[in-house]
Amino acid sequence: MKHILVIDDVSTNLKCLGMILRNQYQVTMLKSGEDAVKYLASHTPDMILLDIRMHGMDGYEVMEYLKKNPSTAHIPVILITADAVKENKEKGIALGAADFIGKPFEPQYLLDRIEAVLRTEE
Repeated sequence: MKHILVIDDVSTNLKCLGMILRNQYQVTMLKSGEDAVKYLASHTPDMILLDIRMHGMDGYEVMEYLKKNPSTAHIPVILITADAVKENKEKGIALGAADFIGKPFEPQYLLDRIEAVLRTEE
């Protein structure tokens, strides 16, 4: 079973994503970029779903950390945000995101995008 790390500072979003993903993936949920950096020091998920707007270390800062670190640079990241404007997508893709999904989530679309990215990475 593939392992997906979900990083979002809103508990409701984590619960929603957990419900959507839990039957098909091993899911770890974290509430901050700082927690993600600590977690990734000793764990390597198959994919990361990353909220852009978070308190403290935001999603862009997490992306920069991931791509600069050789042990995490290969992990595909799908950025998630309620603020799905063109500039956010462009910045996320420029930082190395594999995809970009707006909130609220359409469960089947989310699962399809995850599967597409995982297949591409294989």
